[in-house]
Amino acid sequence: MQPIDYWKLCSQYSIVQAALLTCGHIPDDYQYNVEGQTNTPAGYVAVRSALYNAVKSGRLKATERPNLDEDGNPYGIDVHETVIDVGDLAQFFRSSGHEAPFFDRPSNSQAGLPGGPPYPPKLAAANKAWAAVTADPRLLAGKSPKQALEKWLSENAADLQLLNRDGTVNRTGIEEICKVANWKPSGGATPTPSLTEPLQSAPLVRLPAPRNELPFSTAREIYDLDDDIPF
Repeated sequence: MQPIDYWKLCSQYSIVQAALLTCGHIPDDYQYNVEGQTNTPAGYVAVRSALYNAVKSGRLKATERPNLDEDGNPYGIDVHETVIDVGDLAQFFRSSGHEAPFFDRPSNSQAGLPGGPPYPPKLAAANKAWAAVTADPRLLAGKSPKQALEKWLSENAADLQLLNRDGTVNRTGIEEICKVANWKPSGGATPTPSLTEPLQSAPLVRLPAPRNELPFSTAREIYDLDDDIPF
């Protein structure tokens, strides 16, 4: 296993851990040194602020732990002890128009019975393809569901383990997956939206996957600290 793979064993993450992973860095020991630093990974302050404020406002569900002053009085949120379920993190990013593949995990219904066989990769790919295509009407514009599914699966083949040994896309595997995910096997293209009709949703912006390195090896100084946030 790579260092990053061990972090996938967690079902909950602190605000600091989630922010570092979202920015593409494994937390390891640096999670306790990043707060208050001016030389932080690019994007860390912004993501950390977004998570902190979402938890504080109640938009993002979390198990909150307060900071305590010298007299034991609570103030603010402890960003190391407040934890968020991985499923809630994935949903939060999607609702914000972003996709964070690190936090995407099979749902409880997909995980199978304890002690049972592992969840089939092709079935997982079918679920992801169906969810992605049905969530974005523009992916279906002028295409049949099968065509839209094939295109999405081909573009995400590497992440879905749909590459042949020579690195080419596994077209046979994609064809099999489309048979499962296609909700309109009779065919027919989805009407192209009118130019006068507003698009219903924008495609998700994919966030970087964490790298197998420590955050400060590639960190650069940023100046987006917000003094108004009560850390």
